[in-house]
Amino acid sequence: MPGKPLRYARGVPAADPSIVGLIAAGALDADLAAIVWLLVEGRLPLVVAAPAGRIGAGAQVLHGALASLGVEPDDVAAATAALDRPGAWQLVHDGRRGAVLEADSLDDVRKVLARAPFRLSPQELTFLGCVLVLRPRGEQAAGPLRVTAAHYVRPLARDAHGHAQELPPAVLATWDQRLARYESFAWGVLPEIAARLGRPTADVDADLHHRRDDLAGLAAAGVTALDEVRTLIAGYRVGYGGPHGGSPSGGAVH
Repeated sequence: MPGKPLRYARGVPAADPSIVGLIAAGALDADLAAIVWLLVEGRLPLVVAAPAGRIGAGAQVLHGALASLGVEPDDVAAATAALDRPGAWQLVHDGRRGAVLEADSLDDVRKVLARAPFRLSPQELTFLGCVLVLRPRGEQAAGPLRVTAAHYVRPLARDAHGHAQELPPAVLATWDQRLARYESFAWGVLPEIAARLGRPTADVDADLHHRRDDLAGLAAAGVTALDEVRTLIAGYRVGYGGPHGGSPSGGAVH
């Protein structure tokens, strides 16, 4: 049985924000949103860690991302519902597209999911996919939330002799409060992500640049409505290796 629906809370720009609306509101930037888009499209789960008492607002962020990025409505509803033991198992076994938990860090997320009632094993916890950690933007605990750290959880691997290897998670981006901007580290793990998605690294790198530019352009133009963003993202195409908006041979991409 799926968990109960979560009651959404204040702290994000609209009752049903889109991922572009989250960018426009400063909850994350276009670079990070492009990576989230790529990973969600590759069927990696998206986990949102929200501060204590803010799980409803965290669910809105998760809803905005998944609903914008082509995830079916029923799957979005299941992902944003309260997590139970069956849901936690599905999360790490490709049966649930995401989850939201009260936690202050990736380490906290892992500790919560390792304890009762979830009791996920260390090996299962390597399949958490992408984890976004939210914190209030100001001193007010009830203020708007921002992604302050994003992680790519490396899946369980095996060496040439078949021995299991639990690789440490990689940081995709962090919010630099002093500079008031994100510091991106995704380049360091991009070859691994590309291999996991079965694509050449150069293609994924070019694809991310196109996605970032398109998302940033939509945010700058004020195109933030969920239905419109969902439609535009569903129609997204890119000519790998070619100019933005064109095919490798220079023709338009539709």
